[in-house]
Amino acid sequence: MKPILKWAGGKARLAPQIADAFGAPCEGTYYEPFLGSAAVFLHLKEQGLVGRAVLSDANPKLVEVHRAVRDQVDKLLAAIDELPSDDWRERYYDVRDAYNEGPQRGVAHAARFLWLNRAGFNGLYRENRSGKFNVPVGRYSALKFPSADHFRAVSKLLRGVELVEATFDQVMGEADEGDHVYCDPPYVPLSETASFTGYCKSPFDIAEQKQLALMARKAAFKGAQVVLSNHDLPVVRNELYPSASGFQHVARPRVARAISRAARSRGKVSEVIAKIGPLRKTA
Repeated sequence: MKPILKWAGGKARLAPQIADAFGAPCEGTYYEPFLGSAAVFLHLKEQGLVGRAVLSDANPKLVEVHRAVRDQVDKLLAAIDELPSDDWRERYYDVRDAYNEGPQRGVAHAARFLWLNRAGFNGLYRENRSGKFNVPVGRYSALKFPSADHFRAVSKLLRGVELVEATFDQVMGEADEGDHVYCDPPYVPLSETASFTGYCKSPFDIAEQKQLALMARKAAFKGAQVVLSNHDLPVVRNELYPSASGFQHVARPRVARAISRAARSRGKVSEVIAKIGPLRKTA
């Protein structure tokens, strides 16, 4: 199932490989602490590979969008229809200002979020340190949304799912024996000038990367299986997810870069899909 949201680093194309990394259906609870567009969850759910699920993100505005899709999809569709269409490019910054002024709850918020997601540059979601969405208008020839049937199909897959506003360590601490966890954090940057961790006002730097790896090991020792994605860099393979600590590098796909402003620089980059657990503590 293709997600509704366009999302930088979204995993719709890699979802089958990520499912293969788990190797079997989830017998416990499925956790996804970096929710994004929910591409991996939607694939796993559609394939019958997960039952109970807890999906979370540190960005409460994003979580609220998924709640609206889950709980009020028809009202959400009506609210999107009320937003600019033919003159969308001229009115983009009016909608962006209304989004930033709030309130950032409910159907009206979710409709603006989704509209900006489709009308903004490259579908990028970025906030400044004040928590204000600051992506400029996109260059598309037309404003396009998924069909109403697509919205309703995603809504159906989200029914019964627990959607939580939380940091990754808060959620991963709950993972236990038989549970599955998929982590798609903001990636370690390819270079000092290529960093993109601004999907919410809180930074995600090397300290957070190390904490994530530690939480993955702790969950694995409790009997959970954790799969993680990141850039295929030596620091990722050898320091964050080293085989000596129980991590396995199960795939190293090459994926198209979608954030760069210049089309000529949007080549393919290598990623790594790693997994760990369940592990047993040694005496």
